[in-house]
Amino acid sequence: MTKRIAMVSGTAWYLWNFRRNVIKYFVENGWQVDAIAGSDEWSERLSDLPGVRFHHWDVSLDGANPALEMLALSRITRHLRRARPNIVFNNGIKANVYGGLAARWLCFPYVNNISGLGMRIREADRLGRILAKLYVFASARAKALLIQNNADLEFLSSNGLPANIPTVRTMGSGVDLTHFRAEQMPTISPFRFLFVGRLQFDKGVADFVEAARRIHRNNVSIECTVLGDTYHTNSGRIPDALLGAWENEGIVKFVGRRDDIRPFLARCHALVMPSHGGEGMPKVILEAAASGRPTIVSNIDGCRESVVQGKTGFLVPPGDALALASAMQEFCDLPETRLKDMSRAARAHAIAHFSDERICRISLSLAEAGLMPGPS
Repeated sequence: MTKRIAMVSGTAWYLWNFRRNVIKYFVENGWQVDAIAGSDEWSERLSDLPGVRFHHWDVSLDGANPALEMLALSRITRHLRRARPNIVFNNGIKANVYGGLAARWLCFPYVNNISGLGMRIREADRLGRILAKLYVFASARAKALLIQNNADLEFLSSNGLPANIPTVRTMGSGVDLTHFRAEQMPTISPFRFLFVGRLQFDKGVADFVEAARRIHRNNVSIECTVLGDTYHTNSGRIPDALLGAWENEGIVKFVGRRDDIRPFLARCHALVMPSHGGEGMPKVILEAAASGRPTIVSNIDGCRESVVQGKTGFLVPPGDALALASAMQEFCDLPETRLKDMSRAARAHAIAHFSDERICRISLSLAEAGLMPGPS
């Protein structure tokens, strides 16, 4: 009998970019994978993977219309009932909630991968409290929770998550160390900073632009590049008019979204990740470290755990463009020998802590342990 796992996410993009190697690992070990996610340009790529069947799940990423949300819950329940998996792996906020609820009702064992709780759930208002309780209820019968930072677990526990649920700490989603290899540090002038992420305010894009302005005023030779677009953004999406104004200013270069970020990491001296919060552990930080690039990241849950202060990167207060500019200036002033030391340290840290091979082994182990009889 073929073992079957359902991999659930709000987008095919997430499964392709964050769970592709895990999916392949399951297939290599004899599993059939049902990928259930919102359709996008990555859907076909998932469908083309051996041993994978893709199912479109109609779900809004940032919507809050009660009728539409109930429809999304009904649809994922229907998908899982038809797939009849031995176990369900949910990935992302809405997948964890709706996939968790559906798996509970259908009595399927499931694992929730908590890759960041987002900002809204932590608001101290009525809606925030409702969302927190709903998330806890949807996670309360999981066979295990994959946790990327301890603060998320503490938050869920404070909102009633049972203490007896097994939890496994992972350092983000892991990174393929053979795909992201150590790159030689480029020549110092100009000093190049790279931002990679969705163009929304809570990712700190505006802080990056303002920090670049401040350094530019000091006549320092730098290049600042933003890699990303407004695809799959939340309600904090950067307006087109503001993006156009930033581009016309000419201080920061916007290059859009790219499938392969390795050439941009190879060309930069440091990655900048000035997120305001709600992160699990950003994958791009892991990819930068694997490429031998130090990082400047916000001192927030999920980001601070990804760097060794002063050795593989610097921490800055979130939402503080002045502090960010100061850290970027400090990078510009470092001697070349120190930059190369940080580059080597970043790669070594990635090898020691970030390999996605560990994520693959953990996922398969949890699936095997949580098996229920499948369809005959």
